[in-house]
This record gives sequence, structure tokens and C-alpha cells, in this order.
Amino acid sequence: MSTNTIAVSLEHYCEMTVSGIIAPDDRDPNKLVLTTPDGYHFRAAPLGDVSTIEGDKQWRVIPIMQTDGNISRLQIVAQQSQNALEADKFVCVGRTCQVSRKHNIVSVKIDRHGEQTIRPTLLNPPEAIKSGQLWQLVAQRVGNTLEILKATQLDRIASEESTVKSLSSVAPKTVYNARNLDNDRQQQITPIALSALNLELTERDWELSLTRVKEPIWEWEAQSLVPTELRARVQVHARTKVARVYAYPRQSKFAPANSIPVDGEKVTTDEGDKYLDRLIVTPLGAARGIGASCFRVQIGPYEIVMDAGTRPKGSDPLPAFELLERPNLILITHAHLDHIGALPIFHRDFPDVPMICTHGTREIAHVMLTDGLKVQAAQQKQGNEDFGQVFSADDLDRTLFTLQTQPVGVDFSPLPGLTVRFIHAGHIVGAACIYLQYGNRSILYTGDYNTTSSRTAEGLKLADLPEADILITESTYGADTHPSRRSQESDLIKAIVEVVGAGGNVLIPAFALGRAQEIILAIRTSPLFHSINVPVYVDGLVREVTDLFQTQLDLLPASVQNFAKTQSPFFSEKSSPRIISIGSPRERPLAIAHPSVIIASSGMLTGGASIGYAKTLLDRKNAAIFISGYTDEESPGRLLQSLEPGTEIELDGTPLTVRAKIQRFNLSAHADRVGITQVIHRVNPQHLILIHGSKSALHELSRAGDLRDKYWIHIPEVGDTITFGQAPEHLSKAQVARVDAGQEFDIEIEAEFDGAWLRIADSVLEDPRWQHLAATGLLSAKWTKGGLMLKPASHKSFAVDSAILSGMDCCAVCEFFDGYLCRGEDSPLYKRDVDPTAKCPAFVRQVMAVESHPVDEELAEASILFQRRSANEGIDLDLEEDELND
Repeated sequence: MSTNTIAVSLEHYCEMTVSGIIAPDDRDPNKLVLTTPDGYHFRAAPLGDVSTIEGDKQWRVIPIMQTDGNISRLQIVAQQSQNALEADKFVCVGRTCQVSRKHNIVSVKIDRHGEQTIRPTLLNPPEAIKSGQLWQLVAQRVGNTLEILKATQLDRIASEESTVKSLSSVAPKTVYNARNLDNDRQQQITPIALSALNLELTERDWELSLTRVKEPIWEWEAQSLVPTELRARVQVHARTKVARVYAYPRQSKFAPANSIPVDGEKVTTDEGDKYLDRLIVTPLGAARGIGASCFRVQIGPYEIVMDAGTRPKGSDPLPAFELLERPNLILITHAHLDHIGALPIFHRDFPDVPMICTHGTREIAHVMLTDGLKVQAAQQKQGNEDFGQVFSADDLDRTLFTLQTQPVGVDFSPLPGLTVRFIHAGHIVGAACIYLQYGNRSILYTGDYNTTSSRTAEGLKLADLPEADILITESTYGADTHPSRRSQESDLIKAIVEVVGAGGNVLIPAFALGRAQEIILAIRTSPLFHSINVPVYVDGLVREVTDLFQTQLDLLPASVQNFAKTQSPFFSEKSSPRIISIGSPRERPLAIAHPSVIIASSGMLTGGASIGYAKTLLDRKNAAIFISGYTDEESPGRLLQSLEPGTEIELDGTPLTVRAKIQRFNLSAHADRVGITQVIHRVNPQHLILIHGSKSALHELSRAGDLRDKYWIHIPEVGDTITFGQAPEHLSKAQVARVDAGQEFDIEIEAEFDGAWLRIADSVLEDPRWQHLAATGLLSAKWTKGGLMLKPASHKSFAVDSAILSGMDCCAVCEFFDGYLCRGEDSPLYKRDVDPTAKCPAFVRQVMAVESHPVDEELAEASILFQRRSANEGIDLDLEEDELND
């Protein structure tokens, strides 16, 4: 077979033929030697069942090589067949793992199904070969070495043949550290950036920080050295030498409300005072559901937009942008598409409105929005009528270039009088809660958050949260309590090892941003997983996000950064286990041809690479699909969790029978009900707006604990308006007063020789709760660790207490008495309102009712009757002097 007729294949393989005589070694008859016609001697070892090993023939062999490129021995596979390669030719498909220009060699890693991996070293690699690429190589034996005759890069071919190009693992990588770059080239390009800054802006002294390089685009953040505090961004196209500059709007200082222009005119002093208290929220998406997160906040004289996401399905993917009037600013919490997917549309419609997020969010937005653009193209090509063109490549480019960044935890003022702060949210890399304050009003919007730390993001710290008048909080898991994250990770690893240890495959559909990298790190650091030699394949959008994480380690927790000092935390074919990137759909059969773990997007099996794997593995009894987090109610991932083995389903148009194991593990990046209520109580708002959750989760959360007693709770629809100070219509007057008056108040105690006075403010006495408490003028008082607890007392309750204290056998201490009525069916008083001092033949003493109460040194308890004298005078407590001293 000639070299130019070898078929291109993406399956790893290795084939070689050698002509020669195999005979026993003269020095050791127990060993065999293959002698070639040109006089070279190779130690020969049979591999498998080779019936006749000796003689003068052509042999199919596997070369075992040294790192310098010399053949150390030949494993004899079989005699040469008629259709095999020409003699002394070598052909392989594998991934390059080491390239040395100095020694003119390349090592190729070849994973063979069910057999030992080999790493031959070949001479004369072409200049195009780089480490980590998939190549088909044809070589000729020259002496005891192999010299490359022909090389074909396979993952590049697959990428070029794909209509919607995949993000290859060998695509240009984003780098953030100048030490990784060619210094000479950097010195050539940097002056172009400085020249562009000096040409476009009046400032002349700049400090440049190289932040992104993705060939051919180089990007810097620039800070003026003169005291103008100007920031700018400059990009240079390395090949065309064309540069462009974006100047950040200058930071605003505080200005009184009466000096702030509104619609081009300055407001009067009275109008300025009005704006000091204005705070209105209107959901434009993510209300009573998840998707298209977007909120309009009118605070002071400004209209602020927070987030601009898309819905993943349906014919209406965008927020209700039509409700916006004249937005002054948009702030972004994080880079999931349901929070940022519509940002290019917003920027196209409102090009002069500043857009601000954290540095981490902007970096991830490059990956997520670029992938979103590709998904649009694919959907349109497939004729999906529900998925119209959302934004163009030009829209995306302009958005990403002008997207400003601000640090986390530092107040800044993008508009006069407005204070903004990003607060670490713990959800994913770069995610932040947003705090706004203007005049007398403040608001906190959480975006998505997690109070529990994960491997890729430290949890939100309650101490970082300020109090605010309005809190808008996500409620994804408002009805649930998460199990221990550590135990869930441990259970997942055990389940994986069980399946692959028995020779099966595990597919983990995972959210590409955050969840997938968590699972990779969990596997990399698991001693249990290190006991098995099973590769982990990474596919889909997971590849690109993981590559970004690997080049932007400063955004990850310190534990990951420390791990990276000794080895790559993510992609590594030298690690244990091996983490291998699938660069092309044509490589995917390799990942499931032998025991393996595949981590692929999407997490809900609604699309992406995970669908293709699932359609193959669902039919295998020795395979498993492990769901790792949230799944939408209508998603295939949710459907699979409810199916029994043997169920027939249709996935992506393909009929299938479910034979694989299906199991869900909770590795959520969202806070549960406990975490959400902790955040609510920390922020202590008057208005609590619950969003970003199913209707059941929202309403379940609203009933949790004492939330209804402390806050005005809103569960709005898109377009509803929540105005600070206006209670929800569904609340009763008592509920409104309960929140409006607060939960605590100060009182004064005046002790006298025969009792004490409690002096209470008139505002408390007018509270409907107090009016209910003192309706009869009789109260019961109880000392507790926290103070004095008061309860309303009626004449009937006082009579019951007196009868109990008397020690007599009477209705008050009968087990059939419920405080008002007799519940003894054999009693003549059954279901009657009885005198607690009465007694009937059916009397049965309730033992617990006459037991003495234990006295705790820290808890003095008394059932005390006191009479309210008047609203102005206070309350007369009939307390003994020793009780007051307590």
C-alpha cells in the first residue's frame, strides 16, 4: 500500500511491517532476534498468538522505542498479510505529546483499545506539528529509527469539514501573562497600542497591562498616569497592525440631587428631594420562572438595568426591553446566558449606555457569547423557527470590546450620586451580587449565588452583604435543602469507579461553566479514582471554558492555584487520571470504545456533545449517565431520571431503549432554602422580591420560617412594578403594620416597691398587634433569656390558671379539657363550654398538668396577671422584688 492511499482516520492505531529473519539469539537461545536485510538486529518478542515465529518473512510489528528515537525492540503481532503496508513502513494515528526542535523529534501517544498505550518517537517532524494535536503520520525505517515521510493533522481537517466549526482543543489559547509570550513580538506590537492611545485621547502618559491575547488580537487595559483617572482599552490586530481604542467614561463624584440633570434639565431642590427616596423595580424577565433575567431599577433620577439574559427555548428568547425608557446604565452579575445572552441586543439598541461587570465575567462572556452565536447559526441552518437571529458577530464584537470591568468589593460611582458595589456571589467564576445606593434608598440584587464553597468558587460570605431597602433574590432551590456537597462528590466518584471498573462508560452531562471543571478537579484529586487507569474525555463547550480556566488561574480559589504549581489542574495526558480533550466530533467514537468517563455539555441533555454520547450509551447495560445538577422540568435530563430500565424513549429524534444506569447527584451552584433565608435576614429589607425559580419554589420559600412576619414579600410577573413604601395588595392591614412597625422596640422600666412600670412609646401602642395583645387589659408575662415575653390573657385563661394552681381535681387538670371545651365523650359536659373549676364523673387527671415546673437559674418563669392602667401611663406589673433583681 503506498503512502498516498492511506485513509484518514480519527481512531488511534499503529501499524508497521519489517522484513527479516527471526531466529534465537546466539548469546541467549531463550531470546529471539529479528535481523533485517540491511544488517540491523532487533530483539523480538511475540505478542498474542503467533503460531510460527521463526523464519525469513515480513512481519507486522509494534515498535517499542526509546525517548531518543531508537527502536529498542519489536513486538511481533503476526506474519505480514497480502494487503498490508510496504516493508519497513510505519503508520500511526495519535496525539503528539512532546516536540523537540533541538533534537528534531516528536513523541506520539497512541491509545489502543484494550491494549497498552505506546509512545513512539519519530524523527523529522514538520514545522506545523505542535504538542497536543491529533496527527496521522507515515514513516520509513532508517536503520534503527523512524523518519517521517508524510503528516496529516486530523483535528484540523475535521474542523474545516464541519459546517458549524467546533471549538478545537488546539485552537489558539487565551493568555494573560506576558511571560508566556514572545517578548520580541510583544515589543513590536506594544508601541502600536501606545500610538493609538496618544492619537485618540488627549492624555499622553499611560500604564499598559496586557490582559488578553488570542491571536491575532492583542488587548491591553490602559490607565493614565496623569491625575485624570482615565481608563481605556486598546486592541491591536497583530497581522494588519490596525488598532482601536475605547475610553471608559470617567468616574463620577457625588453630586447633590438638585444638581443632577434629568432628561437634559437640572431638577429643582424639591424635585431633588423627591428623587432621594425614589426606588422602583420592574422585572423584565425571570419572574415566576427561570430565563431572560433582566430588571429595571429606577433609583433616584436614574434608570438602571441589571442583567440581560435569554431564554433557552421558545419563540421569545429576549427580556421585555420594550418597557425600558431611557436607561442610564446596565450592570451584569455573571456570564451564564440566561443573564448575559441578550447583552449584544441591548447594546445594539442602546449603544451609548455603559455596560459594567467584573473582570472574570467579561473573560467568560467571550466564550459563552461566542458559543451562543454558533448555536444560533446551527439552529437557523436546521430550520428551527423558534430560534430567530438574536445578534450578529458585529454586535458581539462591539459588545465585548466596550464591556467595562470593575473590581469586586470596591465602591464605584458610574453616575453622579450613585454608589455601586460588586459583591462576590460564590456561584461561578466572576459572579457578583449588585448593591446600589442613591440618596436615602438602597437595593441589593443577588443574581445567582451560593453560600457554600465549591472547587471553583468560594461561597458568598454573609458578612459582605449590606442591609438594603429592597432585596431581589434568586429562588431556584427555595423549596429544597441540599445534601452535603462533599458527600455528593464522594458518592459520584464511587459510582463512576463502580461502572468503569466493570468495563463500562460513564457520561456526565454537565454545565460547561463551573460544574464541569468542579467534576474534573474532584476526579483529579480523588485517591479512589487514581486506583484505576481510565481516561476522562472532555467535550463540547466544556473544552473551551476549561481552557479559559487553565489560563486564568488567578480567578480560581487558592487551592486550585496551589495545585497548579505542581501540575496542570485540568487538561493533562500525563496526569493520573488522564484528562483528554476531544477536538472534533470524529474523535468521539474513541471516547466510548473502551472504559472511560466523558464530561460534556449540555448539563440537561438539551443539546451539545452530550446528546451524541447519550444516544449510544443509553442502550448499553454496562454504561451510566450521571446527572450532576439542575434540570428543567421539560428537559431530557429530567425525563431520564424518572424512567425505569427497559423504557423506550425518543432522544433527539432517535428511538432508544433505556438500559444504562441513570442517577442524579446534587452539585448545585445555587443556594438552597437555608442559604437563601440567611441572605434575606442578613440584608433585612423591607421589600423582598422573589424571582428566578419555579412557581412552587417561589411560594414555598415565601412561607419559610418567619419571612412573612418580617418582610413585604413580592412574587411579581414580568412588567409588574414594586415601589418602595407601597405594600403588596394581598397583605392585610395587620401584616402591613407588622413589617412597617418592625419587630423590636425599646421600653423603659420603672421599679417601685410593689411592682414595676413599663413605659412604651405611643407608636407601639397604636400598632394593631399591640391592640390585639392588650384587648382585654390582661396579659401573661414570662421571663426569658432575651427579655420579658408578653402574651394576651383572657378571663377564662386566668380562671384556668387559678384552678390549676389550686391543686384541686377539676376540669382544668382533666385530660379531656382543651382550655375551653370538654372532649370526653362519656362526660355529660361533652362539647360544652365548661367552668374550669367544675368536675364530672368522667374526670381523669392529666398528670403533666400538675407537675411542678423546673426552675432554671437562667430562666425564671411566672404566669403573672397585670392590668393595663392607660395608654399614657404604661403597664403595671405585679412582680416581686426578687424577680426584678433577677
